[in-house]
Amino acid sequence: MKTAIVYHSAGGNTKALAEAIFSFLPEAKLFGIKDFDLSTISQYEGLLVGTYTWGDGDLPAKIVPLYEEIEVAQVPHLVTGVFGTGETNYNHFCGAVNRFRDMLFANTQLAVTLKIEQVYQDSDLYRIKKFTEIYKTKLTAQQNKFENKAIL
Repeated sequence: MKTAIVYHSAGGNTKALAEAIFSFLPEAKLFGIKDFDLSTISQYEGLLVGTYTWGDGDLPAKIVPLYEEIEVAQVPHLVTGVFGTGETNYNHFCGAVNRFRDMLFANTQLAVTLKIEQVYQDSDLYRIKKFTEIYKTKLTAQQNKFENKAIL
């Protein structure tokens, strides 16, 4: 399973969430957005994207290139998930997660979405684990689908 977990974090909440997800997917590779080579997206079987929300539901400027690359990369085989942190007192709680979710649904095999209020708590660990389990199940099903096609 070749999975990249790519996140952007300003205050550390999304980074902490990405690290928690990584703890359930140690075979994945974890990247801050500045360390991820966008040209390698098609080399992965799976991609988990983490973002916080800027302003009134917007994507942070530093994650926009990843969003745009996935839109044009022709990766319908890619199993994806999106996660993020935000504050429920905003009208568009985790609006950037919603924007990524919609785009990933249209361009990839979207498996799962996770939104966390600010920084994750121990009580969120069950949801984080479930996020990774759903992702792994979809990824395994996608891999089996390709293997079965190769046998025919």
